[in-house]
Amino acid sequence: MRILPCGPRARLIEHDDPTGYAAAVRQAAFAGLIEGVVEVIPAESAVLVTADRPISDDALKRLAPLTAPPLTDEVLSIPVVYDGDDLREVADLTGLTVDEVVAAHSGATYTVAFCGFAPGFAYLTGTDDRLHLPRRDTPRTRVPAGSVAIAAGYSAVYPLASPGGWHLLGRTGVRIFDAYSDEPALLRPGTRVRFDPATSLTTSSPPPAATGSHGVATPILEVIEPGPLTLIEDLGRAGYGDIAVGGSGAFDRAAHRLANRILGNDESAAAIEALGAGLTVCALRHCSIAVTGAQGPLSIDGIPADRGAPVHLRPGQVLTLGPPTVGIRSVLAVRGGILATAILGSMSRDTLAGLGPPPLAPGDVIHGGTPQDDVVIDFVPPAAIPVTVNLTIHPGPRAHLLTPSSRSALADGVFTVGTDSDRIGVRLDGPAVHVVAGGRRASEGVVRGAVQLPPDGRPVILGPDHPVTGGYPVVGVIEDIDPLAQAGPGTPVRFTLVGW
Repeated sequence: MRILPCGPRARLIEHDDPTGYAAAVRQAAFAGLIEGVVEVIPAESAVLVTADRPISDDALKRLAPLTAPPLTDEVLSIPVVYDGDDLREVADLTGLTVDEVVAAHSGATYTVAFCGFAPGFAYLTGTDDRLHLPRRDTPRTRVPAGSVAIAAGYSAVYPLASPGGWHLLGRTGVRIFDAYSDEPALLRPGTRVRFDPATSLTTSSPPPAATGSHGVATPILEVIEPGPLTLIEDLGRAGYGDIAVGGSGAFDRAAHRLANRILGNDESAAAIEALGAGLTVCALRHCSIAVTGAQGPLSIDGIPADRGAPVHLRPGQVLTLGPPTVGIRSVLAVRGGILATAILGSMSRDTLAGLGPPPLAPGDVIHGGTPQDDVVIDFVPPAAIPVTVNLTIHPGPRAHLLTPSSRSALADGVFTVGTDSDRIGVRLDGPAVHVVAGGRRASEGVVRGAVQLPPDGRPVILGPDHPVTGGYPVVGVIEDIDPLAQAGPGTPVRFTLVGW
């Protein structure tokens, strides 16, 4: 057992039995032995534990002798029609016949080791040694949901249609992931599974269309033009990392909280996050809004209005966000909060997982809730958005793998935000940063603000829609990435190393 830092509020624990240790952490958190635990994410050979407060290494060490709750003896049966596109190729690669491949795959009992890659995508151990093949040289751009596949010693069922590089053996009609269910993932760490050959399938019915909202929803704004990318976001969803559902939520949390405070909303109320210029909405009824985040022109029927202040709209009035002069993302909050269908406890759009309300489009109607408190703020001066983004970086679990020159580059170098940056990750240009040869590449849990190092030496800072697990070394963690939400391509970035 080895405990590695992952910023002040998270630890990565290398362990011989990640699934069992993760269960022990959950047991301890439930018993109050560890306070503030938010996520427990097992991966290939480590467990990521995150909390809402600094984590004590001593508390985690005391868990080592605890016995995790025993896994159930129940084995879940999943019927499979073995007619996959790669079945014949797998037979050729392994030297087996097609019937022998099917017998080997269906004759084993599997255990979910961890989830990653996509919501509900479970990595199953127990695959027959004869079927251990690397991933395909060229991934498919689309693998159908329900595809049963093997790669790198694991078996899996694709829960959703997605790109993928695994070898397809067959298909199942069992619904593996349903975001609208109280138990969204059929396969969780520790679940035992068997694949049973079938000649035909009964496909699970899709979930009913979601129409409900939290609270009494009232049509309040209509989208005329959405701009480049306009999303509904709250402060995100937590507690689903073990089934590969990330936190998502507002990128600029400070701006999000401020917009809601201005209007007397709860800070966590959903609001609109608009990238760049062009968002244009029409008021369907009397309402109050507030715009924070980026600085730039805001107009109502062509007449300038203030950002950082409550603004009243009458029915028929049109509000437009002009080109930002500083920053790139604006937050538009509505008094009473924005209401949309919540998925796994959040109304946030996760652009990587495809969860939550889709990006706003022309003609969409935005619903608002009932105001709770009076508006008591007249105006808030705009927050300063620095020309150079200065970020405090704490040691990550693989900080020890940095080469001396790369550590110096992080401490003293000037980077710039790359053009290929988004809510999933902000890629930096500048001095090359590398880990020593042979640096770790096994999949392990990652956090918002993690600084990953791909082989090309360009650091990537993970944003709100980051994947739950990743294979690139995490050398540092930035607790507050809000400033990056307003950093457009070319913005200089500098790091201050703390705790190294």
